[in-house]
Amino acid sequence: MSGPHTEQQSEGVFVDDEPLCIGAVLSHDQNRALLTEWLDATYDVLTPATEGVTFEDVAERADLLLLDEGAYDRHADWVAAYRQHEESLFCPVLLLVSNDDLRTAADIWSSVDDVVSMPVQKAVLHARIRGLLSRRGLSRELAASEDRFRTLFETSPDPAIVVDADGIVADSNAAFRDLVGVTGECHGRPLDAFDAFDPASVEEMRASRDGDRDESTVIPVQTATERRYVECNGNDLDIEPGHRILILRDVTERIHHERELQRQVDRLDEFAGVLAHEMRNPLGIACGWLDQAERTGDPEAFERVETAHERMTEMIAELLQLARQGSVIGERTSVPLAGLVADSWANVTTADATLHVDSALTDQTVSGDPARIQEVFANLFRNAVEHGGPAVSVEVGVTDDGRGVYVADDGPGLAGVDRDQLFESGYTTADHGTGFGLAIVKQIADAHGWTVSATDADGGGARFELRGVLDGDDPSVERA
Repeated sequence: MSGPHTEQQSEGVFVDDEPLCIGAVLSHDQNRALLTEWLDATYDVLTPATEGVTFEDVAERADLLLLDEGAYDRHADWVAAYRQHEESLFCPVLLLVSNDDLRTAADIWSSVDDVVSMPVQKAVLHARIRGLLSRRGLSRELAASEDRFRTLFETSPDPAIVVDADGIVADSNAAFRDLVGVTGECHGRPLDAFDAFDPASVEEMRASRDGDRDESTVIPVQTATERRYVECNGNDLDIEPGHRILILRDVTERIHHERELQRQVDRLDEFAGVLAHEMRNPLGIACGWLDQAERTGDPEAFERVETAHERMTEMIAELLQLARQGSVIGERTSVPLAGLVADSWANVTTADATLHVDSALTDQTVSGDPARIQEVFANLFRNAVEHGGPAVSVEVGVTDDGRGVYVADDGPGLAGVDRDQLFESGYTTADHGTGFGLAIVKQIADAHGWTVSATDADGGGARFELRGVLDGDDPSVERA
């Protein structure tokens, strides 16, 4: 029989709409008849002496065994087997004795749960039986609770483990084994035995066992293919004292989103600081020359004011461009690289500068946001003209290994340049440079997953290399 004790009526005691069963194995015929009569109105009574009822039937169906001394002596092995046949349930045995000395026998209590002296009153017998069956009912509820826990544990989409007080894994579900890349059993392994967790993560998981720690802990997990983040929550297990269940909920997307928001906040802070700092100089110049222009009417003073205003307009445009870049890019498509380079050159004031596009770019394509990519090349071209002079020569081609694109010029090169700061906002060595063009290049490159670096060109000028730009055979990229 299975299921919790759900109903009790005056006619009988039931589990799942079936009466509880008493297995009466009594050697004394008169006692068997009397006790069966006493119990039959409340319980389903089975006795091996009844026609067609076997000891196997009694062991299978009985919720409690009622024996006297003679039956106990003859069937001790069978009684021991009955007590063990339902591992998760309490299988009680009540022994009727005519000699009180038997109560004190040490070996009796290893296979008997209660002893009643004969003769016994009907009410006393019923009370003793109800007490034992109540314990059996509690064991049913506990077994049902364990079954529910096991089902939830195994089918949970969140990785979960049960650990003991020493941080040794006592159980794990399939989601956890998938997360850490373990195909076999995790039982008995300490947390620091899993390559997926670094020592700091193990300490955080162990710390989550503290009962006064309510907040969850976010830890990194290195899977076979990527680095993910999980939120670790721990709870004590009532059904297994001294053990704790740890639930690892994947929060990778949330962490990435939070970090992106923080990067955006940092860019806005940077934008505000640079804007306030860089505007002071041209604004001060404009104010000074405007005062002189008003006093003297000198055309040159008005030209100086106009030049300062133009510089502020240029700086504001580049700062806004800088603030809007980063990981915020539009739809990624694949476009011919040579055409994009030509369009970028056309949008830059290049004076007498010349552009040479290597024929190796003819069949190359690049994937990303076309407008942002065009800004990359436009800023590199503008940088070459700004530092190399109005007659600078610029070349765009494919790197020797065929895995990148370079923009090189024949200007003065990188002499006197702090290469560690070259891509930082506001850094420039040009008299009229804003220091934002290369920062924009780096931010757009980062947003596309590319890398950008600066080195010396073969002819002594500057050379900028973009890696990860050229298309491979990526089927996820939409072709334009």
